[in-house]
Amino acid sequence: MCDLITWPWPRQLLSLPFAIRLSLCLFCFPCCMVIYFLPSLPTAGNGVILTLSMGLASWLFTKWGACCNFFGYITLEVLYHLIFLHGAAWTPQQTSSTLLITCVLFLEGSVLVSLRHLHDEEAAARQKAEQGERQMRIANEQQRELNQLKNQFILNVNHELRTPLTAIYGYLELLHYCIQENGSLNRARHGGFIEKALYNCEQLRLLVSNVLDTMAIGNDKGQLTLEPTPLLQTICEALAGFRDVEHTARVHINCSESLNVRANAQCLRHILHNLFSNAFKYTNPDTLIIVGAEPYQGEAVRVWIQDQGPGIPPGEIPLLFGQFVRLQRDLASPIRGTGLGLYISKHLVEVMEGRIWIESTGIPGEGCCCSFTLPHASNVMSLTQQYSESSQMS
Repeated sequence: MCDLITWPWPRQLLSLPFAIRLSLCLFCFPCCMVIYFLPSLPTAGNGVILTLSMGLASWLFTKWGACCNFFGYITLEVLYHLIFLHGAAWTPQQTSSTLLITCVLFLEGSVLVSLRHLHDEEAAARQKAEQGERQMRIANEQQRELNQLKNQFILNVNHELRTPLTAIYGYLELLHYCIQENGSLNRARHGGFIEKALYNCEQLRLLVSNVLDTMAIGNDKGQLTLEPTPLLQTICEALAGFRDVEHTARVHINCSESLNVRANAQCLRHILHNLFSNAFKYTNPDTLIIVGAEPYQGEAVRVWIQDQGPGIPPGEIPLLFGQFVRLQRDLASPIRGTGLGLYISKHLVEVMEGRIWIESTGIPGEGCCCSFTLPHASNVMSLTQQYSESSQMS
């Protein structure tokens, strides 16, 4: 019995659907009133039975349930007196009984409505506390991811900086030794050392540029000056930025000279440079790389770079556009990389109102195809012409 009294079954009633709670009240109230008014029952005239419907309505529907039950009882009491007692004067016993029942129901409704409000406030406070705990867990998880990202950044940058710096230092030390021994440098013998030192300086500059670009991505507002840009010319300019002629010689360009895109020329060269750099690093020197462009879905231009490298496992493709993300197979390979090129390229493409994606089966030799879209420049030209024509007319 004690367990039944202390068991939180009233709370369980609040979790019932609205229709079931309303049905319980609509069933309980007339049953209690019938038992109360029937003179043949031993409980006739006993108002204790009315506390059941009042308690149920007050707890399930707060003040609205209490008011409906309270005024419903008074209305039925008056109608019963007028219809069945033909409006006869109430005896002192009937009057006192009715007043007592009215006071009891009023007090019961007030107490239960107050308890229900306290329960609702407790539930709201508990929900707010749970929400705060969830937000705290999310914040802790985000902090953990940020710490992991920071550690990964430090490891990658430390590794990538050390390699070109060590090479530059070694070549400069060797040249310094040659000068001390011979008094001068020979172009035929020492020119290759200088070129390799310059190459590593270029790699170091690109690394620092990528890191700075990544930092700028988190601070800029995504505003770029977009203008009609010749695509073929920009592709050639991006390829000209590579010193190794053997790399650029195996690139086949399939792009029309008349194809223009709405873009920022510098950002477009940066995107192409990152994609070409990945294609050169992860493919054999004797394989072909195809870069092409074509109209895409009417109002855009699709640019793609297809290589014949080892490909990318399909399950790892969605991860490639994150910060400092590299494939598992490349972590222990001699191929250097910070995992920032695709992240920066994705941001620049999206700022220029395009999108970027990678397609690959993961089968070695089939390679992968990296594509991105940009708005077609013909729409911009037509708008410019319309504006100039309207200006002339005005």
